[in-house]
Parts: sequence; C-alpha cells; structure tokens
Amino acid sequence: MATGREGVLADRRDTSVLVEHWRVTASDEAIQQLRTAMASATGLLKVTEAAATVILQLTAAQEVSISLLDGEHHWDVIDVSADPERGTLHPDLRYRLSDYPVGSDRLLSGRGYVGNAADDPVMVEYALQNPDAPVGSIMSAPIIALGGVHGEIFLVREVGAPPFTRDELDLVSECAPLLGARLPALIAAYRDQVQDKPNAMAGLAKDLEALFDDRHTE
Repeated sequence: MATGREGVLADRRDTSVLVEHWRVTASDEAIQQLRTAMASATGLLKVTEAAATVILQLTAAQEVSISLLDGEHHWDVIDVSADPERGTLHPDLRYRLSDYPVGSDRLLSGRGYVGNAADDPVMVEYALQNPDAPVGSIMSAPIIALGGVHGEIFLVREVGAPPFTRDELDLVSECAPLLGARLPALIAAYRDQVQDKPNAMAGLAKDLEALFDDRHTE
C-alpha cells in the first residue's frame, strides 16, 4: 500500500502542469524520473525532448527549452510547451550569445539564474529580444559536460504564475548533469546523421573532443 507521501507525489505528477502552487519534488525522485525518461529515448532530439518534458512536469513551467552552445552561438534544439496547441517544437534556431549578454554571462558562470523582477537585467534583455512574448518569470540552468558549460535548460512561466525560486533552480541544476553526461555521445551520433551538413555543431563537437582528449592524457 502506498504511503501518504507516495500518494501525494503520484497525485502531483498526474496534474503537475496544472498545479497552482508548485512544491519542489525531492531531488532524488526527480532525478530518477528524468533518468528513466532519458533511458527510453535515443538520439539527440528524442533525449532532449524526454528531458524537457519531465522538467516541464516537475516544475509546472509553461515552457522548457534546451539549447546547446556551438562556439559563439546558442542552438535551440527542443522547446516543450504546456500549451497543447503548441506542444513540442524542434526550432533548430541559432542566435549569438551576445544577443543575451547578461543571461549568457550568468549561464557561463556555471551557476544558472532566476529572473523574476521586471527590472532584473536578464528580464529586461529577454523582453527586448521577445517583445511579443511577455513572461512573468524565467530560469536558466547550465548543462555541464566534461567540466565545461555546453548548453542550457531554459524555463518560462507566464505573467501571473508563481515565480521561479532558488529551490527550483537547485532542483533543475541537479537534473542537468544527467543530460550533460550523455552529451558527447549524443553530439557525435547527431553529426554522423547529418553528414550533409558538415558545419553542424562543429564548434561544440570540437570543444567536447578536445576536453575528452585532455581527460584521457592527464
């Protein structure tokens, strides 16, 4: 028979996108959910989609996107929305890190960030770049692979929704390394699949290969 705590968690998972007052799931349970979802997926797009979907449910976010850092560019790989009419997108969108200087600087620090107040510099620059998509709160957690930041998990909540908290950032930051651990193999396989695009993820692949070689020559 399920304990009261297990019952609460099961109820919350079933309606996680719809809850009004978010309560952080214990990190070990969150990580296990993410690990299970990622284990059943193959390929860069499917693995990142599985990760984004679980994180969307765990945080009751409106939107979760995963991007990778390819040289001086962000590459948006997957975007999952709680809006059923939008669903899951593979935007394949590239833009310069310098388009979001404050957010990129905080991301590359390896700590991630939360933006809630309208006058927070990360909120200001997000609003400037996305004037038609007002949001109430944003959150960013770094994807770290082989000791370096090589991607981002980016979450959005609507205006009027509860703002993201530091506890939620800690939770997503604990989940992100699971994706980082698989990133080198996922990138290598992805590049093999898109041989007609020789520049696809060239910068990221080169960085990861160099870091991998350094680790094995020390």
